[in-house]
Amino acid sequence: MSDIAHSTLQALRQQNVPLLFHYDDLLCNACQKSPPLFGETTYADIYHEAACDPQWLAISLITNAEREGDGATRLWSLAASTPDAGLAAQIRQHAIDESHHARAYVQMLDIAFPGAVDRKLHAQLLTLSPGYSRQQAPVAVPGSAFAHPITLDDLIQMNIAEIRTRVHHLMQRPILLQFCPVDSRPRLARILDRLLLDETRHVAYTARLIEGFCTQGEAAQAKALMLERMDDFDAITRHELELRVFE
Repeated sequence: MSDIAHSTLQALRQQNVPLLFHYDDLLCNACQKSPPLFGETTYADIYHEAACDPQWLAISLITNAEREGDGATRLWSLAASTPDAGLAAQIRQHAIDESHHARAYVQMLDIAFPGAVDRKLHAQLLTLSPGYSRQQAPVAVPGSAFAHPITLDDLIQMNIAEIRTRVHHLMQRPILLQFCPVDSRPRLARILDRLLLDETRHVAYTARLIEGFCTQGEAAQAKALMLERMDDFDAITRHELELRVFE
C-alpha cells in the first residue's frame, strides 16, 4: 500500500493498458511530491482496527452504497452535458457501473451480515441506486453542479478518487470475507472480484482520457492539477480519518 503510483500502474499493465507517457509521469510525480495518506501503512492499520468491528463494517457497506449512488447521479449529469459522443459514452458507462455498485454493496451487506437490516430499511437501501441501464439516455439533473461538459480537472479528480476507492476495496476485502458465513464466501468473492475489476477499469479509462488531453497540449496543466488535487484528496482523507470514514 506504500507505493500508490507503482501499484496503480502495475494494475493498469495487468489490464493491458499500455504505457501512458504523460499520465504515468504525472501520477508518479504527484505521489512523490505529495505521498497520499491513503497509501500509508498507518492508514491501513487504522482501517483494519475500525473494520474489525462488524457493526462498523456493516455501516461502512451502507455508506459505500450511498456514495456509489450519488457518484452515479453526478456522472449521469456529466455524460448528458458532454457533447463529444465518444467521451460521453465512457462517462455514461461509468455512471451505470456505479449505479450497479450501489446495489452490489447492499447485496454484500445481505451476504456478509444476513438479517442485519429489516425489510423496510432494506427496501430503502435499494433506492440508493438510481438504477441506470444501457437502455437509458443520460439526462442532467436540473441545477446540478455537474451539468457541464467534462473537463481535464474533472477527469483528474475522478482518477484519484477511483485510485483511492480501489485501495479501500483491497483493504476491505479480507476482513469482509472473514466475517462472511463460510458457505457464502464464494458468492461474496465473485462480487468483490467484479467491483475490483470495475474500479481498475475506471482508473484505466480516465488515465487514457487524461493522456489524450496531455497529447493535445495540456500536459503542463495536467501535471499541476494532478499535484493540486492529490493534495486536496489528502486533506479530505485526513478529515475522514478523524471521523473513521473510509470510502
